[in-house]
Amino acid sequence: MNQRNHFLVEGHLLITDTVRHTPAGIAMIEGWIIHQSEQGEAGLQRKIDCEMPFVALGEICEKLLKTPSKQNIKCKGFLAARSSKYRQSMVLHITAFEYLN
Repeated sequence: MNQRNHFLVEGHLLITDTVRHTPAGIAMIEGWIIHQSEQGEAGLQRKIDCEMPFVALGEICEKLLKTPSKQNIKCKGFLAARSSKYRQSMVLHITAFEYLN
């Protein structure tokens, strides 16, 4: 099964957790991406103001911890269920990011 699952979003991060470690010893953090924009839909402009949960592991986790508060970034990653129990709750797994501005 090789279906596409790519996600790209810009915003700033609100890290809501201290660094934790997976059972394999990989560092991880969780938080929210705060996104605001205007998007075209059905010929109209729509104001978007939302927060999306994210998780970052390993090297990306370490780099994000050094990111200044309110720094705008572009995040790339994939969407996954929060857990096997909560399959309808999605979270962005950040695999790459870059600073904006």
